[in-house]
Amino acid sequence: MASFTLELHPRGPEDPQSQRVSVLAQGELPEYGQVWVWDMLYAQQLFALGDSPLAGELRETLELWAVNMSSKVFQPWDHIRLKGHLRLSEDLELVRPVPGEDAAAPQPGQVIDLQVEGAADDLPRIRVSPDILPPEARYWLVLAMAQYFIAQNDMFARELPIHLLAFRKYHADINLPQTAAAAEEAPFYAIQKAMEYFQSAGGAQ
Repeated sequence: MASFTLELHPRGPEDPQSQRVSVLAQGELPEYGQVWVWDMLYAQQLFALGDSPLAGELRETLELWAVNMSSKVFQPWDHIRLKGHLRLSEDLELVRPVPGEDAAAPQPGQVIDLQVEGAADDLPRIRVSPDILPPEARYWLVLAMAQYFIAQNDMFARELPIHLLAFRKYHADINLPQTAAAAEEAPFYAIQKAMEYFQSAGGAQ
């Protein structure tokens, strides 16, 4: 169906906190399927991170953004973009893929492949390779894919805050994010709660 190749470029000494990430997309992923794919990726990577401190940092970064954005999802989108409200992290910079850019770097960048599989009418499945990744790579993988989809699709940007708040509720009330049950169930929960929210909000307008 679609694949995404991400490269986490080596950090420069002039700004060691900043992480540059390029995303190369191949194939087609319908806009309505992007949030579903990202939900599965988020749940999968939280499970893989387990009790790593970066798991908590990832959740905090995304949930703080979601709380701020949730009150803005029905505001004019051009205004929201202009104000910079759609930026998930000041330390993340998406850059265009440039073949061979890191060839002369002392250390090559980390390359991660995200494969989205499944027929058009089926729920997609995702596969991340390599299977073994450092926690930092998983952290930036989740943030970078969210930022990439935000840049591509206003519908994703509008829905993501509600999905993240649903994840937070699921993890608080039902299963912790590092459990296998959460990895399996939390995306379905987020989709359902977001549908209920937008249906209710649409009826109230």
